[in-house]
Amino acid sequence: MKTQSSTMVTAEYRGKHFTLPVFSPEEPYIFSPRPERNKIAVPDKDPIIENLNAVWDLQNFKIPRFPVSLGVLPSEMHSCLSKPCGMPRTLDLPIKFPGSNVRVPHAFGPCLPLLKRIFDYEATVNRKCYDEYYCYLTVDAGHVKGGSLQREAPCHVDGFQGARWNPKVRCNHTYTVSNVFPTAYYVQPFDFDQLDERKHNFFWEMNRQVAVTNSAYARYPAPYELTLMDCFSVHRGTEATYDAFRTFVRVSFEVRIFDRLGNAHNPLFAYDWTMVPRDIEELNLVAFDESSDPSLRVFPWQNTNGEALPKGEKTKPKLRTDS
Repeated sequence: MKTQSSTMVTAEYRGKHFTLPVFSPEEPYIFSPRPERNKIAVPDKDPIIENLNAVWDLQNFKIPRFPVSLGVLPSEMHSCLSKPCGMPRTLDLPIKFPGSNVRVPHAFGPCLPLLKRIFDYEATVNRKCYDEYYCYLTVDAGHVKGGSLQREAPCHVDGFQGARWNPKVRCNHTYTVSNVFPTAYYVQPFDFDQLDERKHNFFWEMNRQVAVTNSAYARYPAPYELTLMDCFSVHRGTEATYDAFRTFVRVSFEVRIFDRLGNAHNPLFAYDWTMVPRDIEELNLVAFDESSDPSLRVFPWQNTNGEALPKGEKTKPKLRTDS
């Protein structure tokens, strides 16, 4: 079912609701990166940098990794994150195609300096393969109540390549930043040697392995710290400790087309992808350890018996024995 207003389209399937902004092609921001402008050092020996253009390999989860820091944003860039700036909630909007320049709808003017900072660094760290990637922009801004999550999810990675991706392709890498409640990263080895990607839910197993350590290896960037992670950086959103306005920005570089229903469309490019429902739930995966705490092996919208919760309620994975 779809309804349309002057600026929004809403979509619903399997009880999930999406609000898709409709962007105007007028007054866009179009630019190309300038690596000579980048002043941020590149840690060449960091596993994320060393693995930047490698093909997906589960063995990389055994190497603990914390995102590469690009530093805390200068104060003049804080305002676009710390207060409402009119940027609509947007999921995986393509702002670059392979070989193209960067094309950003006018609505994202407030974060243009941030985007240029990211692209200047990306063109520096990835000179060889920069033109081979798509780039997708996600922005989520709004008020968050204490004790809740802006973006509900179990432990996970961005860009996981499961059984439906064969042969495997080049890895995803992603820049993120938020003004408060930065993302939690679990800097520990993850061993999936006994799992079957056709059968097991790897995100639930990430939950379990984090819980086994009582979240001892959780680390957090600073507020306003811009970081670069890869598709082996296990992470999860952080619960708000007080009521606040939070802005989360994610810029993902991927060789794949993101055609999931709910992703935004950019009128600055000529393309017509068929958007399809694509959820991990539809794969009917099971937990590797079915004796683990039930909260670790259900989706957030389910209770610990696997039943759907009332709208607005969520089950949080028990990642600490004292929680």
